[in-house]
Amino acid sequence: MGFEKLARVVAVLKNIPRTGWIQRGVPRGEAETVAEHTFMVTAILGYISAHCSGLRLDRERMILMGIIHDMGEAVSGDIPRVLTERLGKDLKEGVETEIIKGIFDGTGGGMIAEIFTEYLKRETTEAKIVKISDLLATLRQAEIYLERGFPVGDIIESCRKEAQEMIEEIQEGELRLLLKEILASKGR
Repeated sequence: MGFEKLARVVAVLKNIPRTGWIQRGVPRGEAETVAEHTFMVTAILGYISAHCSGLRLDRERMILMGIIHDMGEAVSGDIPRVLTERLGKDLKEGVETEIIKGIFDGTGGGMIAEIFTEYLKRETTEAKIVKISDLLATLRQAEIYLERGFPVGDIIESCRKEAQEMIEEIQEGELRLLLKEILASKGR
């Protein structure tokens, strides 16, 4: 993949507001973008990595997974959860995988698509941590919007519930404890 192509994709993500916020009345100019969300996800992953140095995690793979987890939205847009439920998760994930392959065609494209597929399957500890970080980033932003009076309680509730369920799947006790602490904190 050429650098110019990557730069264009990232520029698009910096200008796509997350749909869930718009649907709940957050003004377009104030709504978190996909790129801002991705930055928060990777910041959380960095925090987790720094606090779990004794665990055998592929940190580089995990951070890369966090960076690319929503990159397909540069082409598809941010598809709201309600539409994903109607279309079916398999269709959405298949389209996203094809988009990722297209973005990262050529050198390294296969490896990036493999990492993206690992994220979607959530079978590895790294993929689970990335998904939990995705949920935590969304949860933190929703808490900010709730304080500002936007009706995002449903997002808070669903993110918290899904994160709690996924944290229970983590086998490493030290890591599970850290994730529970992050979930319980206010993050501000």
